[in-house]
Amino acid sequence: MNPEPCPDPETKVAPPEKPVTDEEQLAALGHVQELRREFSLWSIVCLQISLMATWEALSSVVLIAMIGTIFVVLSMGEIASIYPTAGGQYHWVHCLAPSSYQATASWFTGWISIGGQLVFAASAAFAGGLQLQALITLNHLDTYVPTRWQGMLFYWLVLAYSTVINVFGSRILPHTNTTAGVLHVVGFIVIVCVLGALSEKHTASYVFTEFSNTSGWTNDGTSWLVGLLSTVYPFLGYDAACHLSEELPKPSRNVPLAMIGSVSINGLIGLVYAIVLLFSLGDLNDLLKSKTGFPFMQLFINVTQSQAGASILTLAISLVAVAANAAGVTSVSRTAWAFARDHGLPGSRFFSVVNPTLKVPARMVLMTVFLQMLLGFIYLGSSTAFNAVLSMAVLGMYASYFSPIIFMLIYGRRPSGLVVREMGTGMFNLGRRWGPIVNVVALLWLLLAMVFSTFPTVEPVTPDNMNYCIVVTMSWMFLGGLYYYLFGGKKRFTGPVVELAGYI
Repeated sequence: MNPEPCPDPETKVAPPEKPVTDEEQLAALGHVQELRREFSLWSIVCLQISLMATWEALSSVVLIAMIGTIFVVLSMGEIASIYPTAGGQYHWVHCLAPSSYQATASWFTGWISIGGQLVFAASAAFAGGLQLQALITLNHLDTYVPTRWQGMLFYWLVLAYSTVINVFGSRILPHTNTTAGVLHVVGFIVIVCVLGALSEKHTASYVFTEFSNTSGWTNDGTSWLVGLLSTVYPFLGYDAACHLSEELPKPSRNVPLAMIGSVSINGLIGLVYAIVLLFSLGDLNDLLKSKTGFPFMQLFINVTQSQAGASILTLAISLVAVAANAAGVTSVSRTAWAFARDHGLPGSRFFSVVNPTLKVPARMVLMTVFLQMLLGFIYLGSSTAFNAVLSMAVLGMYASYFSPIIFMLIYGRRPSGLVVREMGTGMFNLGRRWGPIVNVVALLWLLLAMVFSTFPTVEPVTPDNMNYCIVVTMSWMFLGGLYYYLFGGKKRFTGPVVELAGYI
């Protein structure tokens, strides 16, 4: 078999004569099986729900964000069913886009995807680390004064755990993710029951009908849309299953199921949690003034009247944040490894190596964690600058979702495309009637989210509360452009290769 670019639409390939194995399907996409398929559908779902950590991160209603996300995940699930590779979005774009610019579109999709995933994983480590630090404050309210350098060390501690579990724990990684998924659900049940039983309640009209605009935006509609975007962040990360498709049996079926299942589970329990939280808030101003720096911790203290009780409830959230970073490191390292395998990154030959004993891309895992550790120095110098970098998560990841969906809509269902470059429809198929409708709604939601993710959350705007999302994202893309056009990236990256075989 000779490596070739993604097949031309006019190429005729023999119809299937027998069911293909996962390894044969991967070979058809141009790659050999190097990673262990240790994950099950359940462990992937648990990885994603703990990575997304939706209810733990929410403080407002999530229904609209959930609906919008469902359309996105349905669209991506269909494409993932056709192309189940660790590269995910950039691989899909290369096979869906016109040949005249498919390599360029693919490369920039991969670059923005890696950037978005990197800072998203770092944000989970940052949240987990600072929450662990805040636990000390919670139990020593009058004696402990938290410092930024200590917060950075807690952040690094979370990264150290993620490194060990991703490099040396490849066989137990699915089980740790399953444990995190169970904790995610059990913690939700316990906290909801405690808040429901012990807190003083607001009225239903306060929860469902009152609108409070404290953002400084004079237009309530704009304020509502900017606030809505706070519910987008907890839904990020559902593409992780795509990047682990080479470590999962029957990925054409299980990847879409994992994506849809994780969003549905997280969305429903997130909605319930948000409603219970709003009923149980008490005095919001009191929560915002908490010495811990986390309003939810103050709520737990107020409700339980116990530092020990509040600590236990907080740990349920903090430990999931730690697990979310480990899952994020897994996801971004697999994406970057696949990108290096296709010669998309500087040092691709070095970073594309899979450790033959551990069966993981250990070098890329270490590089992923190292880059996140460097972000800690930015936090040490300026928390505003650090938060500015993390703000790229929504725009970066949503841009990487947008690209394959729009190419699928425009080119994927053309009769001349022979069902997406001869790869078949996959086991999860939206069909020619509903597919375009789902894609259009998904694209509209992504556009809405990306536009308002660039807005400052409050007015008047100051250097400290400014939203630097667009600045950071464009800087990341500028660096990528320099490498791609000036330092040989365009010459080296021709896109993923496909080996044509009779069983495709």
